Amino acid sequence: LVINAGLSSTTMSLFGSGVGVLLLLRAYGNGHRRIEPALAWTLSLVAFALLGGVVLKLDQGLLVETTARVSCGIFWILWLGTQIDWASLRELLLRIRVPENVVASLDHALMHGILTRGEWARRRDAARLRVGASHLPLPAWVKLLGEGALHSFFRLESVEENALLRSETGTTVGENDKDLSLHLDAIGVERSGNLVLEDINLSVMPGEWLVMCGPSGAGKSSLLRLLAGLDAPSQGAMNRLGTSVSPGATLKNRLDGRVALLSQNPEHHFIASTVAEDIAWGLLRRGVDKTQAQHRSTQVAKALRVDHLMERPCHELSFGEQRRVALAGLLVLEPALLLLDEPTAGLDPVAAHELRILVEESVRQTGATCIWATH
Repeated sequence: LVINAGLSSTTMSLFGSGVGVLLLLRAYGNGHRRIEPALAWTLSLVAFALLGGVVLKLDQGLLVETTARVSCGIFWILWLGTQIDWASLRELLLRIRVPENVVASLDHALMHGILTRGEWARRRDAARLRVGASHLPLPAWVKLLGEGALHSFFRLESVEENALLRSETGTTVGENDKDLSLHLDAIGVERSGNLVLEDINLSVMPGEWLVMCGPSGAGKSSLLRLLAGLDAPSQGAMNRLGTSVSPGATLKNRLDGRVALLSQNPEHHFIASTVAEDIAWGLLRRGVDKTQAQHRSTQVAKALRVDHLMERPCHELSFGEQRRVALAGLLVLEPALLLLDEPTAGLDPVAAHELRILVEESVRQTGATCIWATH
């Protein structure tokens, strides 16, 4: 990798690419099947780049040199991925003093890539079942990959929103901020020019547990997004935890670190690779000492009975486990207002009942106000 990056030699890069491919084939023969889709995508992108260069009539020598160097780098990085796990590589990067924010970005990108690959695999399997054949026609692949990529971008947008909520340090509670109640007066919310909420009046007292029922499309998620600060009111008056949120307020002025929102899809909460890292992520972003953050994360994980999963990658968890881990990443922040958007959706009755008990115990300990949206 160092030689390939340091020398402007097309011959060396092509030679390195050949060796990298042989190493990948050897790893594949030893059972590392995960490289198959990555290798296929790499070859496709290289072929697409070459074709694009020919169509655009770019300098052929420069195009071949650049493609060879990029290909060599990708093949060797893919091979390295078969020899070392991400947790060890992450520890190595931190040990050699790579900035933590850079490693965190790589962590985030890795998680996003893994979940995107999983989304494509689910869509591929669904298409195979509907077509009734193992080989899909080319138009089906175009639609499948396009929709999968679009879904991954929407997921990334949701992840960024949840990251903002978890990393927000919140309003400092002082003598004038002891009112932890919630009041909405004639609130309206617009999205893309459409009125999604109209004339909403609501009062919730500190420590109160409110269940909000309604069918799909009734506006439950929209109301929770408003209360979390992700959406702004278009009209009316909103007072949340002693702070007024006026129509047209900026995102920075709407967010409050004392508010936590569990969205319907737990995958939208995962930022770090492993359970332990993801639960502690919000605390570390808020400036909590690493040792203290790990201690608090372990306590919450035990309370939600996911402490045996701490070293597991988030993407390998079952849906119910993902739900608990996502909830742990919020409860560890000890929010004053906990918003739950259909947290038992997709769970069997036993798991749903157990989750409700766990949330009830956690809320009772912290004294938080809880709003639970459900059908």
